[in-house]
Amino acid sequence: MDEELTRYSQVPLTVEAELSRRTMTVREILALSPGSLISLPNRVGSKVAVLVGGAPFCSGDVMRRGKAAAVRVSSFFDSEGKS
Repeated sequence: MDEELTRYSQVPLTVEAELSRRTMTVREILALSPGSLISLPNRVGSKVAVLVGGAPFCSGDVMRRGKAAAVRVSSFFDSEGKS
C-alpha cells in the first residue's frame, strides 16, 4: 500500500448490500409483530450490488456463511458504476 493510501486506511466507510425489496399492503404491515417473518424474493445465489459510502462499488452473489447471509464479491464497478 502506498503512503497516500496508508494515510486513509483506517477511515471507516459504510458498506451496504441490499438483499431484497418487497412491496407489502398496509394490512400486511399492520399485521407485523415481534417474531413476524417477511419473505424476500432473493435467494442464495442471487446477484446484489454492494455500495461503499452510498456509491456502487462491486457486485456479488448472496450466500450463507453459517447462519448469516453473506455476499461473495464477483466483480467491481468502474468509476461510472458499471461492471
